[in-house]
Amino acid sequence: MAPALALPLLATNAAFFVVFGIFVVAMVVLIVIIIMWAVRHDIAGRRAWRAQQEAAVEAGQPVQSGPYPVPQNRLQQRAMERLQRAQQRQQPPKSS
Repeated sequence: MAPALALPLLATNAAFFVVFGIFVVAMVVLIVIIIMWAVRHDIAGRRAWRAQQEAAVEAGQPVQSGPYPVPQNRLQQRAMERLQRAQQRQQPPKSS
């Protein structure tokens, strides 16, 4: 009785290993693609940043001190604008 039950179990195990193997290979391929994409974009960003730095030096403008410029997204810009408005409200108006 045991050999009759072993055949379906072997087929189930084999199917699982095939599907799981395909899944693992697909995940490895996706990870490699993502890493390659990130490295390419980093290289392009560094080249653009370096070109900006060299153009600033040639034009006699001050060079940014950090290795990369600080990214400013809309939320950060809005927060800075709100902070500046709040600081302006706190200052007394100048009278002449």
